[in-house]
Amino acid sequence: MRRTRRTSPPRRSLLVDGAAFDTAAQDLGFTLDGSQLETAAALAAGDRNLYLWGPVGRGKSWLMATYFAALPTDRKMRVHFHEFFRDLHLGIRRHRNNLAAALDELLGRVDLVCFDEFHVHDPADGKFIARLLPALLDRQIRVILTSNYPPRSLMPNPLFHDDFIPSIEMIEQFFTVVTVDGPVDYRTASGHEAGFAAGWWVSPGTQEQRDRLGLRSPTPDERTVLAPAGHPVRALRAAEGCLWVDFADLCENTTAPVDYLALARQFGTWVVSGVPDLRATGREPAQRFANVVDVLYDCDITTVFLATTPLDAFAGSGRLPVDIERIKSRLGQLGELEFEAAEG
Repeated sequence: MRRTRRTSPPRRSLLVDGAAFDTAAQDLGFTLDGSQLETAAALAAGDRNLYLWGPVGRGKSWLMATYFAALPTDRKMRVHFHEFFRDLHLGIRRHRNNLAAALDELLGRVDLVCFDEFHVHDPADGKFIARLLPALLDRQIRVILTSNYPPRSLMPNPLFHDDFIPSIEMIEQFFTVVTVDGPVDYRTASGHEAGFAAGWWVSPGTQEQRDRLGLRSPTPDERTVLAPAGHPVRALRAAEGCLWVDFADLCENTTAPVDYLALARQFGTWVVSGVPDLRATGREPAQRFANVVDVLYDCDITTVFLATTPLDAFAGSGRLPVDIERIKSRLGQLGELEFEAAEG
């Protein structure tokens, strides 16, 4: 683990007993590695803003969640960054572009806010974060971020990276940057019992394979149009807690993570059909699909993907423009049903 140390303490110490991390790990049947132990100590100290980054599956979000759960206060918030962005944008509209008022409404009197999956690829998001960071720091609350990127790799597009450097420098100045880089990808060792990990990647999605999983194909009269967060989304079925949607409707039209989050709140089981070989689709649909996977994983939604190609070929296509390693890791938790297995 490598650190960049800077000081800007929150208004109060938010200490927890470091033993809480060992206990939580033992309950799950594993032992903290050296990187995780040092990260746990930084979290437990309670006196610094933290930026936790490292490869996928090294336990960043789990460590933050363990700290969050162990903290004996209700004055705390943990939220996915996409979700916070959505709610904050809505609040700013209500308050006529008053960011401070929107933050007051959203955060209340919290002493701690934890953001999962912090990343910046979109220039518009970068401009908004440039406003958001100083506003958060002015509140003197403890801020903890998890990311798969070191600060200097945020906003990787060279056309816009220089414009984001002041925000990167703010992170480096006011956060302790902690690298969580243990040797094990714990996600690859997970079971397939519930939630996202209980889902399936099915190729090529034949009727026999669908029958094997108990999937009843939608009928034409079940088609509907949803508007979860502003953008219309055509669904093949949306009933009894299950959403069946085609890749083309979800990813080739104008949709956004806020739409996927809203749908994930409404439907606990998803089927995404018609998932193509990404070499045959454009970068924008591919990026939307990456965002879909992120949301479904973070919301722990059981999902069946009906795809034209096996998972190893799909993930190896290299057409996801960003975050491909994280997406591969997350999809790798799914069970896989291929044509040969169905025929056997």
